Amino acid sequence: MDQTLEFASPLLPFVDARKAFRHEQTVEGYVPLQALKNLSAMLTDSEGRAHAVLMFRFDQDRRRRIDGELQATVNVQCQRCLEPVQITLSERFELAVVSTEAMAKDLPASLDPWLSDEETLNPADIVEEQLILCMPIVSTHQQCNAAIMQEVLEKGVGIEHNDQAEEKQASSPFSVLATLKNKPESH
Repeated sequence: MDQTLEFASPLLPFVDARKAFRHEQTVEGYVPLQALKNLSAMLTDSEGRAHAVLMFRFDQDRRRRIDGELQATVNVQCQRCLEPVQITLSERFELAVVSTEAMAKDLPASLDPWLSDEETLNPADIVEEQLILCMPIVSTHQQCNAAIMQEVLEKGVGIEHNDQAEEKQASSPFSVLATLKNKPESH
């Protein structure tokens, strides 16, 4: 993301979907992380805010579109040392609001579905789901990654040397079968 999103005012609690799409409304603001319960459950703390811009419009195929951009700095658990690590989540997304699963399947690959047949939309719900989707699978401190790489380079951790591979093969219960198979038959 090119720039940092920062807004002084909170995101609207709800948007009238009909008006928002018809008037191509842009909604921007912040949501406290503590208000995003599903996301907060994934974090070490819920301090901070998520900042977002949501643009509501119709596309050329008359689909209801929400184009958005969001950013949040969150604290998660490092998967190496188990201490908190701060990461920045940022995402641009393109959603199409659909009312059925069948409509969602017919969307082009460039659009993600947002399933809703409600007349009002909650921007915080959209922000929360997109933040969860952009969470990394594994989060680590930079120094933890560097320490692991250094260990691999110094000790060859994870690299089997030929003599280690032969030891494993010799201790394998199938190694006896392999020797029997390779033994010439005597009649």
